[in-house]
Amino acid sequence: MKKKSIWIIILIALLIAVGGGTYYFVNHNQQQITETKTVKKTKPKKKVIPKKTNISIVAVGDSLTQGVGDSKSVGGGYVTRLTKRVQKKYKVKAESHNYGVSGDTSQQIMARIKSDKKMHQDLPKADIITVTVGGNDFMHLLQRKGLDLTAGDIADEQVQFDKRLKQLLTDIRAYNDDAPIYLIGIYNPFSIYLSNVKNAKTAFINWNNASAKVASTFNDTYFVDINNLYQPKGITKKIKKTGSNPYLYTKDHFHPNGTGYDMMTDKVFEKVNGTTKEWLYK
Repeated sequence: MKKKSIWIIILIALLIAVGGGTYYFVNHNQQQITETKTVKKTKPKKKVIPKKTNISIVAVGDSLTQGVGDSKSVGGGYVTRLTKRVQKKYKVKAESHNYGVSGDTSQQIMARIKSDKKMHQDLPKADIITVTVGGNDFMHLLQRKGLDLTAGDIADEQVQFDKRLKQLLTDIRAYNDDAPIYLIGIYNPFSIYLSNVKNAKTAFINWNNASAKVASTFNDTYFVDINNLYQPKGITKKIKKTGSNPYLYTKDHFHPNGTGYDMMTDKVFEKVNGTTKEWLYK
C-alpha cells in the first residue's frame, strides 16, 4: 500500500514537471517571437534629407541665354522654360535671373561677370547656374575669314577659346563654389552655308569636345551637347527644299525659334534632372 502511494506521488510529480517544462518552452518561444516582431516594428527609419523650397537659377551668357529668336508667347528662351520645368517637376518655387546679352563673346561675358554688381549679388545665391558661350566667338572668326575659312582656322580659334572658357568658369566659381554649372555647347547652324569648308562638321565636334574637357576640370560642372540638336536625320533635304531650318529663327537662320528652344530646354533639363543631389537638397 505504501509502495503504491509512493509511485502515485512520483507519477504526479513527473506530470507536474513535464507540464511545467512544456508551459515554459511554449511561453519562452512565444516571448522570443513577440520580441522579434517588436524589433522589426521599431526598425530605425532612413534619414530623410530635406528638400529646398526655393530654387534660384542664374543664367550667364550670350543671345541664346537672352532668348533671341523665341517665337512663342512663353518668351525668354530656354531660361524661362527651364525655370518652369524645375518648378513643376519638383514642386518648388523657382526664379531665374537672366544675364544673357545678345552678341557677347567670351571676353565680353567675362567683363560683365567682373563689373556687374547685380550679378555679384545673384551668383552667390544661385542653386543652378547655366552658361552659353562660344557662338559669337565663332561668328567673329567667320566674319574675319569669310569664304576663306578653313577647318584649321576653327581649330586654332578653339584653342584660344578654351583658355578664355577656363578663365570664365574660374570667375564664376569665385562667386559660387557650390552650385552646379551647366555649360551649353555651341551648334553648327551653317550646314547649308559652310558646305565649302572641308571638315567643318568635324571641327565643330572637336570644339565641343574641348569645351567638355575644360568643364570636366571644374567641380560639379556639366557639359550639355547640343551640336546635332538642329540637324536630325533628313534635315538637309528639308533645308534645301525650303531654304530654312524648321528649328531656327527665320529672320537670321542662326538662333533657335520657339520649337528650337523647347528642344534645347529638354537637353538642359535632362542634365539638371540627373544631378538633383547637387542643387535640390539642403
